[in-house]
Amino acid sequence: MKKIVSICLLALLLLGFSACDSGEAQNNSSADDISGQQSEQSEEVSIDYMEKAEKVISSLDYENTGKMGDVDGPAFAVYSNTGFSGASATLDLEGMEIKTRMDDGKHLNGYVFLGIDVYEGAWWQNCVDVGLCWSGTSGGWHIFYNMYEPVNQSTPTWYESSKKLPKNDTYVMTLKLIEDEKALLTIEAANSNFKDSVEVEVKGAKKDGSNTAFLFNVALDYPQNTKVDVNGKPSENWKDITYGNTDKGVYLKSFRAYDLTLYQGEEALNWTNDKNAAVSIWPDKKEGFDYAPTQVGLFDGTEYYINLDMNRKD
Repeated sequence: MKKIVSICLLALLLLGFSACDSGEAQNNSSADDISGQQSEQSEEVSIDYMEKAEKVISSLDYENTGKMGDVDGPAFAVYSNTGFSGASATLDLEGMEIKTRMDDGKHLNGYVFLGIDVYEGAWWQNCVDVGLCWSGTSGGWHIFYNMYEPVNQSTPTWYESSKKLPKNDTYVMTLKLIEDEKALLTIEAANSNFKDSVEVEVKGAKKDGSNTAFLFNVALDYPQNTKVDVNGKPSENWKDITYGNTDKGVYLKSFRAYDLTLYQGEEALNWTNDKNAAVSIWPDKKEGFDYAPTQVGLFDGTEYYINLDMNRKD
């Protein structure tokens, strides 16, 4: 768990930058692609939704002006202001295209999650990421969490569920503080009886949300054995690693997340732009990439259309 620690330390130095990111799945096996028929359907939707977006941002033209805690592989993150006790999003996993396995048998990991940042005044104190991870020998989305500092030191900071979500469905993912220092994540399918959930410790968090902010994050991340440059040499330089994994057929794209919602107690509020501290992508324009690994269609803040595609276009 080196990455979460290093980013958290950086966050403290930068006075409030989000510390949690999706970590690295503990599994080093490969993941499967979805069917070709589904890919063709999703590509048609992708063009349509990008055309409907109020604005499209990408690694070539968008410069982050706020925090970005997920600085590993291509990523998109929305950070709320403080004062909220929960968040939810509807996830169209049926329309998503995902391929994380490369020709050499190595794989990247995919993440779609909600997170909580805990503050003491203006100072960041703690965080947790909770949501869905794609990894394993046969692929498949399943619940995970990644904690920076648990309430009880004996509590594992990393967890993955063995229960896989059926691919061809839409899901509502909800994360709420249910008491001081404890939150509950639930995943419910729209067209089946599938449900899964997990409780997670959030040290320092108040149930009323007065000292917490929420985030929504989508990312591709690098297991240790994929951290190489274009010559295949081991590297810890994220930019070299990204180029080293470019044009290997990896992507998480045509993904629509909508009905993003924030909660203050039982009151549900549309997660519109006026409630945001930052909307960030990685890499952004400042990093000087020669293609756009990250492209996002923005709507009114309650809906996003996301392409994380590590392949240069012909």
